[in-house]
Amino acid sequence: MLDPYELTVHSLTLRQLGTAEQLADITGQDVAEVEAGLEKAVAAGFVMAARGSYLITPAGREHLDGVYPRAFEGLRADPQVTAAMEAFETGVNKQVLALTTDWQTIEVDGARVTNDHGDADYDAKIIDKLGRVHEKTAKVLRPLADADPLVDRFLDRIGTALTRAEGGETDYVSGVRVDSVHTVWFQMHEHILRLTGRERPE
Repeated sequence: MLDPYELTVHSLTLRQLGTAEQLADITGQDVAEVEAGLEKAVAAGFVMAARGSYLITPAGREHLDGVYPRAFEGLRADPQVTAAMEAFETGVNKQVLALTTDWQTIEVDGARVTNDHGDADYDAKIIDKLGRVHEKTAKVLRPLADADPLVDRFLDRIGTALTRAEGGETDYVSGVRVDSVHTVWFQMHEHILRLTGRERPE
């Protein structure tokens, strides 16, 4: 698996621009540990500092491309992980993408138009469906979560976003300025693709 330094650099492949605090929230590391890793990565040319935030450089991505096969060798050879990824891509991931579209748009007279969120019942049904898919995803990804605790952390963060959405904070469904279901799902998907050495489906 990734050591703490590698994990810090890796977190910038999941969030394109982030502060040490934001990256620590993704990985579960102490902020001080992340700050130390970022300082080391900047010195190595793997990360750039930008007004208190950080982003990965092409050299950083190249470095990780050399790290992943070693770090995740056992996981990638596990047939249960392979089966879990197939189930994820063909099932729950497509369901979440479809539900996100249904959240952002509604059908009016046979055409899709922007959802103004004036129909509370419609929105509540989408959030309820997302909750059921989240429960199913936890089961589908169990082989990965057993191998890498960060997968469970992503699932917990998605659950937190759902709870806030259910409580009326609807930005937590697909908002880009908060850790919404959609935002954290994207991060989780990117993470497990890198774990398993797969490309993101078109």
